[in-house]
Amino acid sequence: MIKTCSHILLLFLSHSVFAGQGIITTLEAPIMSSPSMTSQVRQLIRKGEKLYIHDKHFKNGPLEISYDNSADTGFFPINMNDKGEGFYQTKDRNGQTAYISTRYVKLITHDVREFTQNITPYNPDPNDYRLEEPLPKNYPLVEKNKYRAVFNFSMGPDLKTNYNYNSVLAEEDFSNHYGFELKYSRKAGWDKENRFYFGGMLRGWTSKSRFRLYNDNRSATEDKSQLGIGPFISYDPWRNKDFTLTFSGGVLFNYDRNLVTQNHPFGEEQRLFSAFTVTPVFSTFAQIQTNVPDLAIVAGIQTQIYLPHSLTTSKEPTLNTAWRSFGSSEDQIDIPFSAQWSAVIGIQSYY
Repeated sequence: MIKTCSHILLLFLSHSVFAGQGIITTLEAPIMSSPSMTSQVRQLIRKGEKLYIHDKHFKNGPLEISYDNSADTGFFPINMNDKGEGFYQTKDRNGQTAYISTRYVKLITHDVREFTQNITPYNPDPNDYRLEEPLPKNYPLVEKNKYRAVFNFSMGPDLKTNYNYNSVLAEEDFSNHYGFELKYSRKAGWDKENRFYFGGMLRGWTSKSRFRLYNDNRSATEDKSQLGIGPFISYDPWRNKDFTLTFSGGVLFNYDRNLVTQNHPFGEEQRLFSAFTVTPVFSTFAQIQTNVPDLAIVAGIQTQIYLPHSLTTSKEPTLNTAWRSFGSSEDQIDIPFSAQWSAVIGIQSYY
């Protein structure tokens, strides 16, 4: 009998110490074994449920404080932790001392202080693990890295091709070509290993060449450019979480142009030579993952194969002595079977 009375007395004293209450403001809040979010979870309590809070976490109400001699002068009192985040001491379902984060509890003070905190303070709720319906397509097996978008800069030696001048070249200067490339591709639907991608590319480059001719103190410049679009396929033979090796090949449908400017003692004349061409393109490059999620640096080598073709013009010359006979097979720019390589560097995004 005495033992039973002592248990009742202890239980009464325990609840008298934990006379305050709080209400849970998130969908589900953990009650911890110690004042740390890394400690053991004793219990989960749902939104709207009440729990006992130790009296030490409650201050007197704002009408009960003499602000003339209080340390809280100029400060509206709410609870012991209102100047920073922490933990409230409480009890779990077994009556053991436990702790709960102040972020998940609104204290019930029965005065105007309750207006300082909303019963639903979070939007969205950090502890709400529920998913809105309808669920995403293919959930929970959502495909990652289904698409790739690439932007590259390119640079390399220019093809040594030029107009068939009617004078011997004394000097020639071929600069590098500079260009860009945009690629967009999608993972092949039948590829379960995420290695094959099909897509399209847009590529362009420009270069400038200078020449000095022996006769007549003549000089010439050629401004070359190309813009092409076409399909491609890529394959990743080797990869890990930081590095991917990729091979790709495609076909470009191009518009090639070469603006030839001749400086003659009798004046200057420009003529535009152009053609539509088809060129295969092959690339080998590395994808190096950055610290930014789904973003990689791309670097590699690209080779463009030129089939034999000619650039022609419809503009008749006015300085006839500076050009080959108009309309003849010599009044054009002949491109032999050749290859042009480029070093490329850029960025690639996955999504």
